[in-house]
Amino acid sequence: MGDGISAVACFSMTTLLVVSLANLILLVFMIMESRKKCGEDFNDRIFKSSALQSKFSSLVDAKNHRETPKFMAALVLLKSGTMVLICGTVIISRFWVLTSARCCETVKIYPFERLKIVSNADNWKKGKSHSVENLMRHANFSLKSFSHDVCLIKVGSPFKEIYETPGTLASFRYAYLQDTSATTIGWMTGKTQTSNRLYFTNVNLISFHRCQTLIKDERVDESMICAYNLENINCNFDSGGSLVQNNVIIGMASFESHCTNRNSPRVFTRISYFQKWIQLVENQNGVKIYANFKP
Repeated sequence: MGDGISAVACFSMTTLLVVSLANLILLVFMIMESRKKCGEDFNDRIFKSSALQSKFSSLVDAKNHRETPKFMAALVLLKSGTMVLICGTVIISRFWVLTSARCCETVKIYPFERLKIVSNADNWKKGKSHSVENLMRHANFSLKSFSHDVCLIKVGSPFKEIYETPGTLASFRYAYLQDTSATTIGWMTGKTQTSNRLYFTNVNLISFHRCQTLIKDERVDESMICAYNLENINCNFDSGGSLVQNNVIIGMASFESHCTNRNSPRVFTRISYFQKWIQLVENQNGVKIYANFKP
């Protein structure tokens, strides 16, 4: 009888051990599954957080980034084997750019072989070069007052790359409204700052009479439009750069008294004033420029 009791006791102990081992295995399995699930949730949270941060970064970049304007180009001079930035220009058709007459005055002593129009890049040093075939400065341009500060340049090869698209120009019907915002686009090389890439400056248009009062001389005339900077920035080498409003080129940088002074107006060539002049150039020279003007 004692042997029977011992056998039962051994059987019970064995059964208990087996059950305990099974429970232990089940517990280990449950712990592993739980850790795996928690890990997946944690990784998923990390992924979602990273994706959210990435999305947020994209929104920030999109807010601050300005797409390279397809109509901007630079007038450069070949000097001692290097390119020297002279002025900004605006592509207005397949073979023509528009710039400041002062810029054309600066380079008129050089043969065309040493002049290039560089485009298709926001960094003018890395753009595509086009030879210059002709310069047509406005006959009434004055170096003293900068009146009629406009010049046409014809290139030898067509603008046809992805960032060589003619801009839309303001027509003679365009309404310049004071206290409306616009953007200047140009390159900059100053004593304290150097940039080979395009930069943008926000400005507000001001009335003709207010501009005359602030500049305090009679050099401001109907061929000009004025604005003041909404931010401090150096504007050296900005002549010929565009003034854009609602995707229409309404002006080109001409001169300023104190560009870095927010309260000092900048003066731009009024594009709309020269629509008839461009048509006159076409008629007098037997050419078609095909500039696109928008009312």
